[in-house]
Amino acid sequence: MIEAKNMFEDLRTDPVGCLINELRSKHRWDAAKYSIRDQLFDELKRQNYIKAAGTRAQFCMSGGIGFSYLYLVPSKKRGRFSSYAGKLLRLVYYASARNYLEIRFAEVEQNQKGRPLSEFGEGDPRGYFHLVCGEAASRRSD
Repeated sequence: MIEAKNMFEDLRTDPVGCLINELRSKHRWDAAKYSIRDQLFDELKRQNYIKAAGTRAQFCMSGGIGFSYLYLVPSKKRGRFSSYAGKLLRLVYYASARNYLEIRFAEVEQNQKGRPLSEFGEGDPRGYFHLVCGEAASRRSD
């Protein structure tokens, strides 16, 4: 599980972050958005992002393809991220099905780290991202 106190705003100023911003700025899934998604997937592969799978609850993920946040792995972390203890990781929502979520993650530089997401309020950490980015917490209808 991801601890809310170790989640941080993703400033997205590197190549992957810029593509995420571009993808998230499009509201409709048209040819242009699919093209940006493909560019993002290619960049994730080029930068050796690692695949992980689980549930939305395990990764505190919602919001669809391109949702991202930074995770500072605790020094005594056990399990999937234990080999990254003390490092800052970007987790990117990659794909999903009904009870399945696929993410990509990689270590990023400290200059990508924004405010702790816990500063944005109490409750479900999946909602913090929307406060940070100024997006509606619910899915868009368009």
